[in-house]
Amino acid sequence: MIINLFAGPGGVDMGARILGLTGQIHGYDIDADACATAVAAGFTRTQASVLDLDPGGMTGVTGAVITSPCPTFSTSGKRTGLGDLPHILKAIERLGDSQAGVGPDDGWAEVYAQVQDVRSALVVEAARFALRLPHLQWLVCEQVPGVTPIWQEMCAELATAHDFLACFVLTIHGEDLGLASRRTRTFVIATRNRVPDLNGLPFWEGWACGKYAAPTNLLPEAGRRIPAVTMAQALGWPAGERINTRGARKTSGGNEFSADQPAWCLTEKARSWRRVSDGAQLTAAEAGLLTGFPTDYPWRGSRSKCFLQAADVVSPPVAAVALGVALGLDWETPVRDYLAGIYPPAVETAYQPSLFEGAAA
Repeated sequence: MIINLFAGPGGVDMGARILGLTGQIHGYDIDADACATAVAAGFTRTQASVLDLDPGGMTGVTGAVITSPCPTFSTSGKRTGLGDLPHILKAIERLGDSQAGVGPDDGWAEVYAQVQDVRSALVVEAARFALRLPHLQWLVCEQVPGVTPIWQEMCAELATAHDFLACFVLTIHGEDLGLASRRTRTFVIATRNRVPDLNGLPFWEGWACGKYAAPTNLLPEAGRRIPAVTMAQALGWPAGERINTRGARKTSGGNEFSADQPAWCLTEKARSWRRVSDGAQLTAAEAGLLTGFPTDYPWRGSRSKCFLQAADVVSPPVAAVALGVALGLDWETPVRDYLAGIYPPAVETAYQPSLFEGAAA
């Protein structure tokens, strides 16, 4: 069995479906609307707080995908999580000590009383489950790049205290894998008994360690990038459209971008984006399409909640790639086939992003 913690509306489940893996994932999420979306799409969900789950009792689980909330580490938020890094790293160290039999079982839990925002401490749940699931063979985690040092600390504990053979921390751009929006995320791909094959996987930053391998930085890898469609191409718009993201408000990153490129990274505030030519707003289906879902995906909840789900989700094609690498499955062919089913063929445009648009993305 595979468990998916903070599972949301089904991005990881869709990634598994792309690879032909069906009925193997049991997802847990605290949000009722996200659970309703996933169930409507045919996936298994239990509405529950991850804090209430006991990994020690999950004896049939061999794989785990853990994608804790990112607002306190994201550049689009206040980044209070960065100030909590010492507490979080200490909690992970204490989990490793407990696993090695040289520390108390519950010392790590003090982190919840130490952080500025309890959401920051949720990232520690990845280490709790990774170290305490009794039969875990592989692990995939996803977060924003600001969590990289936390992922590295967790992987070091997996290698030294839990005998994981190979652990990778990789920063991946969604548009390099054909996504119609910019989405930079940092993944953990860790395996107990085999070394994952990274051949063909494009990543911008990498780090690795393992049971017999010292920590090392990896050179960026161009891999076999999948051409990205533009926002306009994905949505069937003519060339030349622009998107206003903040009305009349101005920021250092600007308040407009061209749709003749992959969309800026979606947040829940994308519900207020407007097409400049006619003022039309994005629909939830369009937001989902930009993050890699088919247009008929059954989003549930209010407009705001649908956009929040689409923005916070693990993009299905990117999830498929991460799962494929972790499980040793061919990911390139099924991902390309899936993208061909939801997007038109990528067409080169003459658009060149401005300095400000590059910074805002």
